[in-house]
Amino acid sequence: MMGFVIPGGWAPECLAMDSFVVDIVRKFSNSQKPIASICHVQLILAAAEVVKGCKFTAFPTVRSAIIAAGAFWVEPENNAASVLDGNIISGATYEGHPEFIQPFVKALGGIITGAGRQKYSVSL
Repeated sequence: MMGFVIPGGWAPECLAMDSFVVDIVRKFSNSQKPIASICHVQLILAAAEVVKGCKFTAFPTVRSAIIAAGAFWVEPENNAASVLDGNIISGATYEGHPEFIQPFVKALGGIITGAGRQKYSVSL
């Protein structure tokens, strides 16, 4: 199984205006394979018009853009929050990488062993 992880940060604000990037995301989304988006990446998903009717969380400043694109906003309880809806896993900030990556690995058919700050292994 293949998946698509789009790194977060501020760069997605510019990438959401790049038609090449938006087209790649749209095409990948149509494949229904897992997509992991975090922080400001949901702006790219909104630009690709793949968020309508889905539940998302993100960095709080992205809220209005996600709602305007037709998605359902899930207020993050903390910076580690993540939401799974269909094939898309969304996360609020880098602080949630463990919570964010676990459902992504599971969607790929993987198994994670270990917990917390301990070392863990991933089997695909």
